Order: sequence, then C-alpha cells, then structure tokens
Amino acid sequence: MNRTNRHGRAARGAATVEMALSMIALIPIFMYALFLDDLLRYSLDAQETALSTVWDFTIQNYNEDLKKEGGGGAGPQGGSTQVQHNARLTFCDHESGANRTDSNADCEETGHHKAVVAHVCWLNDNAWQVTCEEPLRGVGALNGDVASTYHGRYTKGGYIRCSAKAVVENYLLPKQFLPQFTKSGTPDLSKQNWRHHGGEGQIHGNAQGGSDSNAYFLKEQRLGIVTDSWALTEDADISPSDSSGEMYDRVETVYTGVSDFNTMQSSFQDFRSGLTEELLDDTYLMMFEDKPTRPYLSIHPHLAGMQTPANDVEQEGQGRRYFNQEWRDWDDDKNQNTYQHGERGNWYMGCKDAESC
Repeated sequence: MNRTNRHGRAARGAATVEMALSMIALIPIFMYALFLDDLLRYSLDAQETALSTVWDFTIQNYNEDLKKEGGGGAGPQGGSTQVQHNARLTFCDHESGANRTDSNADCEETGHHKAVVAHVCWLNDNAWQVTCEEPLRGVGALNGDVASTYHGRYTKGGYIRCSAKAVVENYLLPKQFLPQFTKSGTPDLSKQNWRHHGGEGQIHGNAQGGSDSNAYFLKEQRLGIVTDSWALTEDADISPSDSSGEMYDRVETVYTGVSDFNTMQSSFQDFRSGLTEELLDDTYLMMFEDKPTRPYLSIHPHLAGMQTPANDVEQEGQGRRYFNQEWRDWDDDKNQNTYQHGERGNWYMGCKDAESC
C-alpha cells in the first residue's frame, strides 16, 4: 500500500469523525429552530385572533344592542355576542385558514389538528379562545343630568376588550440531549416531551393537563377599542310635521332634559292661558300654535331622488360630493351588508369575494 492511499483514507476518516461530532451540535440546533418557529407562529396566530375580533365590533349596528350568539334578536353584551361566536368559528384551528361558516359547528371538537413539532391549544384552565368582555359604557360619559340621561339611553357600545391565550406543548425536543452522557443536575433543554404521553389521539387531553412546569403558555393577547356608541345608522329624513324617528327622539331627549325646561313649560302655560282668556279662542289657537314644549326639527341628509346618502360641499370653487354615513357607504354599503349577513365568511368587511379585496 503506498503512502498516497494511506493519506487519503486518513483524510476521509478525519472528515467522518468531524461530521459525527458536528451532528451532536447541528441536530439539536435544527430541532430547536423548528420548535421556536412554531412558537413564534402560534404567538402571531393568537395575536391575529384577538386583534381581528376587536375590529369586527366596528361594523355593528349601534342603534341596537349587539346580536346574541347564533344570530337574531337583541342579546347580552360581551362574550355571548354573535361577533365572538363567529370569531371562534374562524379560529377553531388557531388560525384563520379554515373558516367555519356553519353556525352550529362545535369549536370544542378535537379532530381538527394534530401535533407535529409543537401542539397549540385553547383547551386548558389557564388558556382560552378569543373572549370579549362586556362593553364599558361609561367610557366617554359626560357629567350632568342631560348628558347622563342621553348616554344611558342611547349608548349601545363603549369600550370593548377581547383577549386570547394559548398553551403550547413540546412534541419534538428531548428534555436532555444524550442523557446517558449527561451529568446529574444538568438544566433541562426543554419542558416535557408529550409525544408518548397518554397514547395516540390524546393531544387535547395532554393540553388540558399542561402547566407552567411542563408546557409553554404564550403571552395573553389583549386589545380594546372604543366604538362610536352614539352613532346613527338609520336615515334621518325629517320634516317639522313628522316629530318621530331616532334623530327626533335624541333631539327631544336633550331639549326636554335641561334643568330650565320645566320652568319654561310652566311659564308657557301661564302665558297661553292669559292669551286665550283675553284675545283668542282656545280651540282656534290649537290649530295653529307653535308649542315651545316640543322641538321642531327638519333635516334632509341626502339629495332628493339620490340613492346614495351624499351631500354637495362647496370646496375650492366647485361642488364636491361626500357621503355622510359610514353605514350607507355609497352603493356598496359594506358595513351594513356585513352586519346583515352576520358571518365572517362571505361579506366579511364588505367583501363578497375575499380574493377581490
């Protein structure tokens, strides 16, 4: 055997040893990269859940109480609303890729996903699906009897908060790398590996048993929003003879709620009595009189014959058209259509086709 062959075999043997030694470090690094990638993705998914749900409250009809879970009718505020229900159907899989539009779908069913590297779950006493709290209606309230009366009667929204928190369990990393060569007392590389715990198909049972000592709890994702709780969504087209409608009721509440209204009303009655006794017949006066005890209101927010709620505003020497209701946005009416369809699938944020928006 010549010297060249011996050197070639020695070089190959050295390379093999170097590769084997490198794998001791490279394999754990690769495994941890996969696991950390899952943790980051799950955290962003939980953030999307809470954030997008809060924004769903901006397209509700705040002339009425929020729809209750399952749709239809007025219901309790906060967690039992249709907004939360639809959001939970969307994020049953912890991300929005598999949207459930069936209102009877069960978000607690456990066959929708399985663990590969790390398993994320809502099913734990210290974790929860997206949950929205009852709106704080006192936000934006003003002092004074009139303001308090108006706010209490017409405020349907307020400060709305939604949150979500998930638990993640390890199904890849060993607690110790090469445990047969690890000294006693060496810190664990990861928390418990659940792959062989509880048997096949027990990943959700494992998730319910997760704790701070053996699982990873993602940071709670919480977001709040203040709705325009005094907004009008109905057309206000009123003449002085109407004396009805949402707009008129609000004006009358403020007009008759001031502290001097009763004094004015009493003075008016005295004046009217004296007037009819000396000058006019009471029956004749009732046919023509303009009573100051009720407001007279006239408002025409859109042009006659126009379907869109638009106004012409003189600007830079010419008329420019602007719509005056977000609820009735030109011919699209996106907010109104989304609310009426009551789902996160079709018509979500006004889109008939998600791919076109």
